[in-house]
Amino acid sequence: MEEAITFWLDNKICSGFKVAEIGRQTLVSYRDKFYLVENGAARMNGVRPLHYSKTSMPLLWKKAMKGILPPPVASIEYAEDEFLPVTTSTKRERTAMQKNTISAAEISEDQPYAPKPAPAAPKRSAAAKSSTETKPVRIIQAVVEATCPYCHHKQDLPFEKGKNGKPFFVTCARCSSEFAVRFVPVTLYQAQIAAFK
Repeated sequence: MEEAITFWLDNKICSGFKVAEIGRQTLVSYRDKFYLVENGAARMNGVRPLHYSKTSMPLLWKKAMKGILPPPVASIEYAEDEFLPVTTSTKRERTAMQKNTISAAEISEDQPYAPKPAPAAPKRSAAAKSSTETKPVRIIQAVVEATCPYCHHKQDLPFEKGKNGKPFFVTCARCSSEFAVRFVPVTLYQAQIAAFK
């Protein structure tokens, strides 16, 4: 006779039949579906209960339904604090890594294509490391180049005139046409130009 099991499934208590059991998990048949029950509740797959049909059942549970059980695994009891990280106030210093180098005497005549040992790189001090770091350099820019949209004449404009980023009007030195200019910060300041007719 099949054993009835009551378990928690989708916000309700359901009653199904025990089909197989492996360790703490029990395979329960309920409404033509098979659920894995552990500690009185159906095992979840995200937000939905994990269930199987007869065709989608894992091989382990198919064998368990036939009575072929996996060998028992000895359970190991651990203290609760055993897996918590241990904090210490001591600092550990890195040990220098040693590279495996092959001497020329070790390379035999039988190995004509043996790799050559790489030369050891010189060790850098902390002062040398800090000097190789790239830092942004502020370039003081006195003039910005602007091209006339009408005659394509290039002229230099003083940076002070538009350094606040607001547009202003400029008259071309060659064709006497007026156009708008706004300085835009890129690597160097560039001029955005708008033509009016």
